[in-house]
Order: sequence, then C-alpha cells, then structure tokens
Amino acid sequence: MTDINPTSMIHEEDSIDIIAILKTVWNGRKLVLKSIATFFIVGCIVALLSPVIYTSETTFVPQTSDDQMSSTPKGLGSLAGLVGIDLNSAGSFSDSYLSPLLYSKIADSEEFSINLLNEQLINLEGETLTIKDYLSKDAGGFNLIGFIKKYTIGLFSSDSPEDASLNPALSAYNFISVEDFGMITSLQQKFSIELNDKEGYIKVIATDEDAFISTQLVSLVTKNLQSRIIALRTNKIKERLDYSKEQYDDKRSEFESLQNKVAQFKDSNKNISTAMFLSQLEKLQSEYTLQQNILMTLASEYNSNKIKLNKDTPIFSVIDEVSVPNLRSAPKRSLIVIIWVFLGFVLAVGYMLVKKPVIDLLRELKGDA
Repeated sequence: MTDINPTSMIHEEDSIDIIAILKTVWNGRKLVLKSIATFFIVGCIVALLSPVIYTSETTFVPQTSDDQMSSTPKGLGSLAGLVGIDLNSAGSFSDSYLSPLLYSKIADSEEFSINLLNEQLINLEGETLTIKDYLSKDAGGFNLIGFIKKYTIGLFSSDSPEDASLNPALSAYNFISVEDFGMITSLQQKFSIELNDKEGYIKVIATDEDAFISTQLVSLVTKNLQSRIIALRTNKIKERLDYSKEQYDDKRSEFESLQNKVAQFKDSNKNISTAMFLSQLEKLQSEYTLQQNILMTLASEYNSNKIKLNKDTPIFSVIDEVSVPNLRSAPKRSLIVIIWVFLGFVLAVGYMLVKKPVIDLLRELKGDA
C-alpha cells in the first residue's frame, strides 16, 4: 500500500485552487478587460473634472532676546522661551502662558477664524473683498449635502442662538450664527499649521483653487498667528506696564501740584523768616522730597516694564518667504486613473470568483425549499 503524505496533499489542494482561480480569471478575461476599460474612462473623467488646487506655504522661526535664547536648549526650548517658559529653571512654569506645542490649536480656534473672515483679499483684477465674501462666492453653487441638511435637520432647528444673543442674561456667551459656522468650517479646511518642535520652526500652509488667493491666505494666517502669539506672550507684562503708567501719571500730577504749592509758599513769604515760616517750609520740603522719591521709583518701574515689554516681545525670522505657486499640488491625475483602473480590475475578478459559489448556494437553498 502506498503511503499518502498529508503535506503533499495540502500543497496539491493549494495548487489546484490557484490554478482554478487563474483559469476562472482567464476565461473571463473579456469581462476584466471591459471593466478595466470602463473604469479607465471613468477615472479619466474624474481626473479631468477634479478642481485644480494650489498650495502656498511659509516657514518662520520665533525669536526672543539673546539672554533668553542662550539659557534655553535648541528646538523646543527656543519655542518655550518665546512664551515665557525657561526649561532650565524649575520655578519658571509659574509665568508660562501657552505651550509652544499648542500654536496649531490657536489657528484651529473659532475666534481665530472669525477674525480672519474680515481680512481683505485682492484678486488679479485689483478688486478687494473679504475672505467671508470670497467663501460665499465659492459656495454659490448647488450644495447637495447642504440642501439635504437644510430641508431635513434644518426644518427642526431654529435661529435661537441669534435670538438668544439679544437676551442680556446670555450676552456673556459667544454665539456663532449658522452662516458664520459654515464659513469657519470652509476656511479651516484651506489652511493648516505645522510645528517642528525639534528644529524650532513653524510652517503655515494654505490651499485654494486660485494660486494668488492661497498665497494671500498664508500671509494673513501668518500675520494673525504672530499677532496672537505676541498678545499671549506679552499680556501679563502689558497689564503691569499699564498699571505702573497709571500710578506714575497720578503721582506726577500730585508732585507737580505740590511743587507749585512750595513755590507759591516761598514767593508769598520772601521777607519772612519766623520760626512758624521755617517750620511750615521744612514740612513742605519734606513732603516734596518724599513725593519726589516716590515719583522717581514709579518712573523707574515704568521704564523697567517698558524695557521688559520690548525684551519679551518675540521677533519672527522668516526662513522661507511665501510666493505664488506656479504648479498645482492637486489633483494627481495619473494616480486617480491608476486607482480607478485597479478598482475595475478588482471588481471584475471579485465578481467572477463570487458568481459561481453564490449561484450554487442559491440553487441549494431553492432545492431545500
């Protein structure tokens, strides 16, 4: 009796299955070719009808004063120094305002986008319009998703947020209209912020169907982002500066009034040298000296805060200036066609392999019934 090797049987069954699959595909090669040709045509149409997208970008590095930069390590440390975080000091985190890793979160905030909507754009014809107007113009076509949402979910919604904002009790809350929310969503899809914490630079990227508009979006996002970073970085020192200025101005007015009072007292008593006169004069001069010292202290504090504000205000060094792109970044038409051709091949082969088992299964079910 001949022994049967189980391993050889498994290989034989596998070979038979592969051969059967290849045979099935070969027999249905006409269907595969037709499917590939059909999907090739569809892919070409999709690739040609896909909107052209241009991408603009800029790269900049935030810098602080030399003494701050020398005390912090490279990369993330320089960004940390920008927001008042000294990585070499254990107690420095008490004055930190914002983590450098959260700069992208600033750009993602609704407040940031709302401010951007009012920024001015200019087209190649020299006409100016706001970003909000530009987005409204782009959204002027028929939007199937928006249409469905409006006449399904929108039927049960109301403009209560807009009405509620008129209520004095709700005035402290930030209500965003449905229109503005849609504009914010569209705008946030057009730009992004990338932070390289190792090298210590920030990249702003914007995309649009208009190359010139994408460049302007990069410039506006960069300007607003830098302004926001500066505001957050200098917020605390500005409060101290304003307070010291207010105290200095008040004390200076008091000192000038006292200075006039001393002068008038001396002028009105030129020929008098009584003990009462000398006592009052000494009293006025003591108060004058005290107020003068206080004023000098406040002036020193005020000037110190001004110096610190200038010192802590970050400077942004641009590494890669934004320029109007000449080449599109999307669509990748060749890749689109390849994907559609591959999809046509997979669907045709899958149909041929599944067709016979499904028919046999339906016949068995019909026979059992």
